[in-house]
Amino acid sequence: MKRLFIILLLLVAISPIQSREYSIKDVPNVQLENRYRFTSNPDGILEDWAVAQIDSICYDLRHRGIAQTAVVALREIDTDDVFEFAYELFSSWGVGSKSNSGIGVILVEEAREIRFVTGYGVEGVLPDAICKRIQNQYMLPYFRNGDYSRGMVAGVQAIRAVLNGSELDAGGNDDYVDEDEEALVAMVVFFIIVIIASMIIVILADRKSRTCPTCKQLSLQKDSTRLLSRNFGASTYEDTFICTKCGTIVKRKRQDYNSSHNNRGGGPIIMGGMGRGFGGGSSFGGGWGGGSFGGGGAGSRW
Repeated sequence: MKRLFIILLLLVAISPIQSREYSIKDVPNVQLENRYRFTSNPDGILEDWAVAQIDSICYDLRHRGIAQTAVVALREIDTDDVFEFAYELFSSWGVGSKSNSGIGVILVEEAREIRFVTGYGVEGVLPDAICKRIQNQYMLPYFRNGDYSRGMVAGVQAIRAVLNGSELDAGGNDDYVDEDEEALVAMVVFFIIVIIASMIIVILADRKSRTCPTCKQLSLQKDSTRLLSRNFGASTYEDTFICTKCGTIVKRKRQDYNSSHNNRGGGPIIMGGMGRGFGGGSSFGGGWGGGSFGGGGAGSRW
Protein backbone atom coordinates (compact mmCIF):
# COMPACT_ATOMS: atom_id res chain seq x y z
CA MET A 1 0.00 0.00 0.00
CA LYS A 2 2.82 2.35 0.89
CA ARG A 3 4.59 1.55 -2.40
CA LEU A 4 1.40 2.30 -4.36
CA PHE A 5 1.05 5.66 -2.60
CA ILE A 6 4.64 6.59 -3.49
CA ILE A 7 4.06 5.63 -7.13
CA LEU A 8 0.95 7.84 -7.28
CA LEU A 9 2.89 10.76 -5.83
CA LEU A 10 5.63 10.28 -8.44
CA LEU A 11 3.06 10.18 -11.24
CA VAL A 12 1.51 13.43 -10.04
CA ALA A 13 4.93 15.04 -9.73
CA ILE A 14 6.13 14.12 -13.21
CA SER A 15 2.82 14.66 -15.01
CA PRO A 16 2.75 17.90 -17.01
CA ILE A 17 0.68 20.76 -15.62
CA GLN A 18 -2.36 21.26 -17.78
CA SER A 19 -2.60 24.83 -19.02
CA ARG A 20 -5.92 26.58 -19.28
CA GLU A 21 -7.46 27.13 -22.69
CA TYR A 22 -8.83 30.65 -22.63
CA SER A 23 -12.02 31.66 -24.35
CA ILE A 24 -12.62 35.32 -25.13
CA LYS A 25 -14.84 35.85 -22.10
CA ASP A 26 -12.21 34.32 -19.80
CA VAL A 27 -9.42 36.80 -20.57
CA PRO A 28 -9.17 39.35 -17.73
CA ASN A 29 -9.81 42.93 -18.87
CA VAL A 30 -7.41 44.59 -16.43
CA GLN A 31 -8.26 48.10 -17.64
CA LEU A 32 -11.66 47.86 -15.94
CA GLU A 33 -9.97 47.25 -12.59
CA ASN A 34 -7.21 49.82 -12.92
CA ARG A 35 -7.02 52.61 -15.49
CA TYR A 36 -3.22 52.45 -15.40
CA ARG A 37 -3.06 48.79 -16.48
CA PHE A 38 -3.03 47.70 -20.11
CA THR A 39 -1.40 44.26 -19.95
CA SER A 40 -3.46 41.12 -19.30
CA ASN A 41 -0.99 38.46 -18.16
CA PRO A 42 -3.02 35.84 -16.23
CA ASP A 43 -0.52 32.98 -16.76
CA GLY A 44 2.49 35.02 -15.67
CA ILE A 45 4.21 34.61 -19.03
CA LEU A 46 5.61 38.13 -18.78
CA GLU A 47 7.75 39.14 -15.82
CA ASP A 48 6.54 41.89 -13.50
CA TRP A 49 9.12 44.42 -14.67
CA ALA A 50 8.01 43.86 -18.27
CA VAL A 51 4.34 44.31 -17.42
CA ALA A 52 5.14 47.56 -15.59
CA GLN A 53 7.17 48.88 -18.52
CA ILE A 54 4.53 47.92 -21.10
CA ASP A 55 1.79 49.51 -19.01
CA SER A 56 3.83 52.69 -18.78
CA ILE A 57 4.30 52.86 -22.56
CA CYS A 58 0.63 52.14 -23.26
CA TYR A 59 -0.47 54.76 -20.76
CA ASP A 60 1.83 57.30 -22.38
CA LEU A 61 0.28 56.62 -25.80
CA ARG A 62 -3.23 56.96 -24.40
CA HIS A 63 -2.46 59.96 -22.20
CA ARG A 64 -1.19 61.86 -25.23
CA GLY A 65 -4.26 60.92 -27.25
CA ILE A 66 -2.25 58.93 -29.84
CA ALA A 67 -3.67 55.42 -29.48
CA GLN A 68 -5.19 52.97 -27.02
CA THR A 69 -3.07 49.82 -26.83
CA ALA A 70 -4.00 46.56 -25.12
CA VAL A 71 -1.47 43.75 -24.60
CA VAL A 72 -2.42 40.13 -23.80
CA ALA A 73 -0.14 37.15 -23.09
CA LEU A 74 -1.77 33.71 -22.77
CA ARG A 75 -0.48 30.16 -22.54
CA GLU A 76 -3.22 28.65 -24.73
CA ILE A 77 -6.54 29.61 -26.32
CA ASP A 78 -9.56 27.54 -27.33
CA THR A 79 -9.08 28.00 -31.09
CA ASP A 80 -6.35 27.60 -33.70
CA ASP A 81 -7.18 30.97 -35.28
CA VAL A 82 -5.22 33.52 -33.26
CA PHE A 83 -6.21 36.39 -35.56
CA GLU A 84 -9.93 35.76 -35.15
CA PHE A 85 -9.48 35.36 -31.40
CA ALA A 86 -7.56 38.67 -31.18
CA TYR A 87 -10.05 40.49 -33.39
CA GLU A 88 -13.05 39.39 -31.36
CA LEU A 89 -11.31 39.91 -28.01
CA PHE A 90 -10.16 43.48 -28.58
CA SER A 91 -13.39 44.38 -30.38
CA SER A 92 -15.45 43.12 -27.43
CA TRP A 93 -13.33 45.28 -25.10
CA GLY A 94 -13.78 48.32 -27.35
CA VAL A 95 -10.06 49.15 -27.45
CA GLY A 96 -9.61 52.50 -29.17
CA SER A 97 -11.33 55.87 -29.09
CA LYS A 98 -14.15 57.13 -31.30
CA SER A 99 -11.56 57.57 -34.06
CA ASN A 100 -10.86 53.80 -33.82
CA SER A 101 -7.25 54.37 -32.78
CA GLY A 102 -6.92 50.97 -31.15
CA ILE A 103 -4.00 48.53 -31.19
CA GLY A 104 -4.27 45.00 -29.86
CA VAL A 105 -1.19 42.84 -29.23
CA ILE A 106 -1.59 39.19 -28.26
CA LEU A 107 0.98 36.46 -27.60
CA VAL A 108 -0.15 32.81 -27.47
CA GLU A 109 2.70 30.65 -26.21
CA GLU A 110 1.36 27.21 -27.23
CA ALA A 111 0.61 28.45 -30.77
CA ARG A 112 4.03 30.17 -30.85
CA GLU A 113 2.37 33.18 -32.44
CA ILE A 114 2.39 36.94 -31.92
CA ARG A 115 -0.45 38.91 -33.47
CA PHE A 116 -1.21 42.63 -33.92
CA VAL A 117 -4.66 43.95 -34.80
CA THR A 118 -5.22 47.61 -35.59
CA GLY A 119 -8.16 49.98 -35.85
CA TYR A 120 -8.87 52.06 -38.93
CA GLY A 121 -7.55 55.16 -37.19
CA VAL A 122 -3.97 53.86 -36.92
CA GLU A 123 -3.66 51.76 -40.08
CA GLY A 124 -2.24 54.71 -42.04
CA VAL A 125 0.65 55.10 -39.59
CA LEU A 126 0.98 51.45 -38.56
CA PRO A 127 0.23 49.43 -41.73
CA ASP A 128 0.52 45.65 -41.96
CA ALA A 129 4.07 45.77 -43.37
CA ILE A 130 5.39 47.80 -40.43
CA CYS A 131 3.59 45.55 -37.95
CA LYS A 132 5.30 42.54 -39.55
CA ARG A 133 8.67 44.26 -39.51
CA ILE A 134 8.37 45.09 -35.80
CA GLN A 135 7.59 41.46 -35.03
CA ASN A 136 10.46 40.08 -37.12
CA GLN A 137 13.12 42.56 -36.04
CA TYR A 138 12.28 43.31 -32.43
CA MET A 139 10.22 40.43 -31.03
CA LEU A 140 10.89 37.07 -32.67
CA PRO A 141 14.63 36.99 -31.85
CA TYR A 142 13.75 37.10 -28.15
CA PHE A 143 10.77 34.76 -28.47
CA ARG A 144 12.89 32.06 -30.11
CA ASN A 145 15.04 32.05 -26.98
CA GLY A 146 11.99 31.88 -24.73
CA ASP A 147 12.46 35.48 -23.52
CA TYR A 148 8.91 36.72 -23.92
CA SER A 149 9.35 39.63 -21.55
CA ARG A 150 12.12 41.39 -23.43
CA GLY A 151 10.54 40.56 -26.77
CA MET A 152 7.19 42.05 -25.82
CA VAL A 153 8.77 45.17 -24.32
CA ALA A 154 10.89 45.66 -27.44
CA GLY A 155 7.83 45.30 -29.67
CA VAL A 156 5.71 47.78 -27.73
CA GLN A 157 8.62 50.22 -27.65
CA ALA A 158 8.91 49.92 -31.43
CA ILE A 159 5.18 50.61 -31.81
CA ARG A 160 5.54 53.79 -29.77
CA ALA A 161 8.58 54.85 -31.81
CA VAL A 162 6.53 54.58 -35.01
CA LEU A 163 3.58 56.51 -33.56
CA ASN A 164 5.68 59.27 -31.96
CA GLY A 165 5.82 62.27 -34.24
CA SER A 166 3.24 60.80 -36.62
CA GLU A 167 0.02 62.48 -37.72
CA LEU A 168 -1.63 60.86 -34.69
CA ASP A 169 0.75 62.68 -32.34
CA ALA A 170 -1.12 65.99 -32.45
CA GLY A 171 -0.71 67.06 -28.85
CA GLY A 172 -4.02 65.61 -27.70
CA ASN A 173 -5.09 64.53 -24.25
CA ASP A 174 -6.13 61.22 -22.82
CA ASP A 175 -9.85 60.60 -22.21
CA TYR A 176 -9.17 60.45 -18.46
CA VAL A 177 -7.60 63.91 -18.46
CA ASP A 178 -10.68 65.27 -20.23
CA GLU A 179 -12.92 63.62 -17.65
CA ASP A 180 -10.90 65.04 -14.77
CA GLU A 181 -10.96 68.50 -16.33
CA GLU A 182 -14.72 68.23 -16.83
CA ALA A 183 -15.12 67.20 -13.19
CA LEU A 184 -13.02 70.17 -12.08
CA VAL A 185 -15.00 72.58 -14.27
CA ALA A 186 -18.27 71.13 -12.96
CA MET A 187 -17.02 71.58 -9.39
CA VAL A 188 -16.04 75.21 -10.00
CA VAL A 189 -19.36 75.97 -11.73
CA PHE A 190 -21.24 74.33 -8.85
CA PHE A 191 -19.54 76.49 -6.23
CA ILE A 192 -20.02 79.64 -8.31
CA ILE A 193 -23.75 78.86 -8.54
CA VAL A 194 -23.88 78.25 -4.77
CA ILE A 195 -22.11 81.54 -4.06
CA ILE A 196 -24.36 83.51 -6.41
CA ALA A 197 -27.49 81.87 -4.99
CA SER A 198 -26.34 82.64 -1.45
CA MET A 199 -25.71 86.28 -2.36
CA ILE A 200 -29.18 86.57 -3.92
CA ILE A 201 -30.79 85.05 -0.82
CA VAL A 202 -28.89 87.47 1.44
CA ILE A 203 -29.86 90.48 -0.71
CA LEU A 204 -33.53 89.47 -0.80
CA ALA A 205 -33.59 88.84 2.95
CA ASP A 206 -31.98 92.22 3.58
CA ARG A 207 -34.52 94.01 1.34
CA LYS A 208 -37.37 92.26 3.10
CA SER A 209 -36.04 93.19 6.53
CA ARG A 210 -35.72 96.87 5.57
CA THR A 211 -39.09 97.18 3.79
CA CYS A 212 -41.67 99.20 5.72
CA PRO A 213 -45.02 97.38 5.86
CA THR A 214 -46.86 100.72 5.63
CA CYS A 215 -45.14 102.76 2.90
CA LYS A 216 -43.32 99.80 1.25
CA GLN A 217 -40.06 101.76 1.16
CA LEU A 218 -36.62 100.39 2.08
CA SER A 219 -36.53 102.75 5.03
CA LEU A 220 -36.66 100.64 8.19
CA GLN A 221 -33.76 101.23 10.56
CA LYS A 222 -33.04 99.34 13.77
CA ASP A 223 -33.60 101.53 16.77
CA SER A 224 -33.07 99.17 19.73
CA THR A 225 -32.72 95.54 20.84
CA ARG A 226 -34.12 93.96 24.00
CA LEU A 227 -33.32 90.54 25.49
CA LEU A 228 -36.54 88.67 26.25
CA SER A 229 -35.25 85.28 27.47
CA ARG A 230 -32.31 82.88 27.48
CA ASN A 231 -32.89 79.13 27.76
CA PHE A 232 -30.64 76.11 27.00
CA GLY A 233 -28.28 78.10 24.85
CA ALA A 234 -31.03 79.92 22.90
CA SER A 235 -31.49 83.66 23.43
CA THR A 236 -34.69 85.43 22.33
CA TYR A 237 -34.44 89.12 21.38
CA GLU A 238 -36.93 91.77 20.31
CA ASP A 239 -35.65 94.25 17.70
CA THR A 240 -37.42 97.60 17.24
CA PHE A 241 -37.32 99.27 13.80
CA ILE A 242 -38.52 102.76 12.85
CA CYS A 243 -39.39 103.81 9.30
CA THR A 244 -37.50 106.97 8.40
CA LYS A 245 -40.16 107.82 5.79
CA CYS A 246 -43.47 107.43 7.57
CA GLY A 247 -42.48 106.83 11.21
CA THR A 248 -44.01 103.34 11.43
CA ILE A 249 -42.65 101.30 14.35
CA VAL A 250 -42.03 97.59 13.71
CA LYS A 251 -41.10 95.05 16.37
CA ARG A 252 -39.60 91.67 15.42
CA LYS A 253 -38.49 88.72 17.50
CA ARG A 254 -35.47 86.62 16.68
CA GLN A 255 -33.46 83.82 18.29
CA ASP A 256 -29.72 83.37 18.53
CA TYR A 257 -28.10 80.08 19.45
CA ASN A 258 -24.91 79.65 21.40
CA SER A 259 -22.80 77.55 18.99
CA SER A 260 -20.51 76.20 21.72
CA HIS A 261 -23.55 74.96 23.67
CA ASN A 262 -25.42 73.64 20.67
CA ASN A 263 -22.48 71.72 19.26
CA ARG A 264 -21.16 70.39 22.54
CA GLY A 265 -19.33 67.10 21.89
CA GLY A 266 -20.45 67.06 18.28
CA GLY A 267 -17.16 67.90 16.66
CA PRO A 268 -16.74 69.89 13.47
CA ILE A 269 -19.11 69.57 10.56
CA ILE A 270 -17.27 68.32 7.48
CA MET A 271 -18.62 68.75 4.00
CA GLY A 272 -18.19 65.59 1.94
CA GLY A 273 -16.26 65.57 -1.31
CA MET A 274 -17.98 65.54 -4.65
CA GLY A 275 -17.00 63.79 -7.81
CA ARG A 276 -14.07 61.58 -8.66
CA GLY A 277 -10.73 62.64 -7.28
CA PHE A 278 -12.13 65.34 -4.97
CA GLY A 279 -12.36 63.45 -1.68
CA GLY A 280 -15.29 61.35 -2.75
CA GLY A 281 -13.61 57.95 -2.54
CA SER A 282 -12.23 57.91 -6.07
CA SER A 283 -11.61 54.67 -7.90
CA PHE A 284 -8.75 53.63 -10.16
CA GLY A 285 -11.13 51.78 -12.47
CA GLY A 286 -11.05 52.74 -16.11
CA GLY A 287 -12.24 51.39 -19.42
CA TRP A 288 -11.69 51.59 -23.14
CA GLY A 289 -13.08 54.15 -25.54
CA GLY A 290 -15.49 52.01 -27.57
CA GLY A 291 -13.30 51.66 -30.66
CA SER A 292 -13.60 49.00 -33.35
CA PHE A 293 -11.16 47.10 -35.55
CA GLY A 294 -10.83 46.45 -39.24
CA GLY A 295 -8.68 43.74 -40.75
CA GLY A 296 -5.37 45.50 -40.21
CA GLY A 297 -2.37 44.09 -38.42
CA ALA A 298 -0.03 41.17 -38.86
CA GLY A 299 0.98 37.89 -37.27
CA SER A 300 4.21 35.95 -36.98
CA ARG A 301 5.30 32.54 -35.65
CA TRP A 302 8.60 31.35 -34.29
